[in-house]
Amino acid sequence: MTDRSRETPTLRMRRLGTAQIELFAIMEGERLSTLFQPIIDARTRRMHGCEALSRGPSDSWLHSPLNLFEAARHAGVGIELDFRCIELALRRAVKAGAAGRLFINVSPDSISQAPDFADRLACIADREGFPVDRCVLELTEDSLVDDYRELAQRLTRVRARGCQIAIDDLGAGRSGLKTWSELKPDYVKIDRYFISNVDSDPTKFEFVRSIIEMGHATGCQVLAEGVETESESRDLVALGIDYMQGYLFGRPDASLPEQIEFAEAAEPWTASQLGMTADQLVEHVPPLDPETRVADVVERFRTNPGLETVAVVAADRPVGVVRRQALFALLSKPLYPELYNRKPVTAIMEPPTLMIDVRLRLEQVSRLVTRKMDARVADQFVVTRDGRYAGMGATMNLLRQITEQQLNAARQSNPLTLLPGNAVIQRRIGRAVERKRRFVVCYVDLDGFKSYNDRYGYLQGDQVILQLATLLRSTLSQRLDFVGHVGGDDFVLLMRSRDWRARVDLVLERFPAVVARLEQTQCQRSEPSNEGAARDPCGTPTLSISIAALDSEAVGCTSVDEIAARLAQLKKRAKARVGNSFILQSGERVVDLRPRDESDAAANTVTITPADVA
Repeated sequence: MTDRSRETPTLRMRRLGTAQIELFAIMEGERLSTLFQPIIDARTRRMHGCEALSRGPSDSWLHSPLNLFEAARHAGVGIELDFRCIELALRRAVKAGAAGRLFINVSPDSISQAPDFADRLACIADREGFPVDRCVLELTEDSLVDDYRELAQRLTRVRARGCQIAIDDLGAGRSGLKTWSELKPDYVKIDRYFISNVDSDPTKFEFVRSIIEMGHATGCQVLAEGVETESESRDLVALGIDYMQGYLFGRPDASLPEQIEFAEAAEPWTASQLGMTADQLVEHVPPLDPETRVADVVERFRTNPGLETVAVVAADRPVGVVRRQALFALLSKPLYPELYNRKPVTAIMEPPTLMIDVRLRLEQVSRLVTRKMDARVADQFVVTRDGRYAGMGATMNLLRQITEQQLNAARQSNPLTLLPGNAVIQRRIGRAVERKRRFVVCYVDLDGFKSYNDRYGYLQGDQVILQLATLLRSTLSQRLDFVGHVGGDDFVLLMRSRDWRARVDLVLERFPAVVARLEQTQCQRSEPSNEGAARDPCGTPTLSISIAALDSEAVGCTSVDEIAARLAQLKKRAKARVGNSFILQSGERVVDLRPRDESDAAANTVTITPADVA
């Protein structure tokens, strides 16, 4: 690709002028290539579709799409090039067996300046055998118009054909919130600049979070472009992103992969903890057609006393809502019934100010609902599935579901640390075994804890357990690892992070300082009177940690019971050592990960690779 920053304006204009003959030859023949890049559903981890990317000949200055389309606009054939690229993309998508949505880049100028754009698009799709309702037109930012009225009208005709609309590169160039507000797209694609390092840049993180929440509140689906690392993907999934695209899942290619080999980031351990979603809130309330008369809407409310809000839906998409109280208040005014009864419902409907996607977690729905200052608006809300009307949701039902979810979590948690208890631990290990993905399970036990309780009392012992729980949660990966509390001073870790060994070592290194601080505080309050401990009361801490670790690829680890039995054996070996200990069984080997000669420990490291956890 040519670096435009190295070209002088004069040189670039000369190249654009001389490229016309080659451009016409390229458009008439088959020298335009089409590459496909997969787009991934962040929740199901399946392909949602792909983006079709057009390129010129590889040996030409016009290979770069920037040069290719600028040359076409310079030559006055931008619209024809867009249609040629659409034609080839649909033809090759059919040949490649592309499933799901096909995202195709189109200049807004082509849509605005071609009065028959929708008809031509439908004709091409029909000729090539690709359903037009699977097409998503991505509006490129290079020529977004200042006056959106004409463009919005043309897009209405495109949507009437079943085609969806996306704004490309949101946040870059002229693709901004005004474009989003005016055109009301089905998708917004966040520019890769904001996705790169979103896991480490707090400003980018907050920007992406706000865009996702705005999308979900308006029924728009949000896609992250340029996802390249596992950590970026994990944070995006945690933020509630709908779809992802980038080198992490596949580079542009003339063929499409039969399936995506997901790295660990694409299927985070917390995916099973996402909890209940807005899908549980859906109440099927038959919607109103935009042409329904106001008098008929009034009659429907009167014959259904429990009905408070009804959605107005056109082409399966919510366009407004009618609320009982607001409607009856309006019609109670003199002459208003005569004025409005024969009019269509669109004359009195309100905009659907709150639309919730079925895939949102209940806590995300709660945040969106509580941000609405008008309680009447927040009482009921529209629920959508991929932008289409799914039903209505009620705030009271949301609160009831959240309360039930919290009570269930509390019943299955340890009352001291609030960490998941035995039942959840067993389910987690069982699911991990069923999925046949590599993991490491660790049993964590404190040494000398009974003597510690005898010396300092149970309240101080509880503080040690709480501090250890905090240390485990803060050191392990919140998205890939799991911490459970068996009871007393016993914990279970289920780990899928690639650097799990370093994280456990860090716990062992930090724990003595935690105990020292607690004991120092206790000694400052009062001297302990009990005797018989292993050391001076306010001297060096004697509490230590024994960790028994089991690699899921160890021989015979085929069930929860088998894993528990093997961990019990390893625990005995770990507790036989003085001080912190860390014993691992991997395959047929049992390895001491904290030998007296620390130089031997590196050779015994077990690494979980992305392929292991995919």
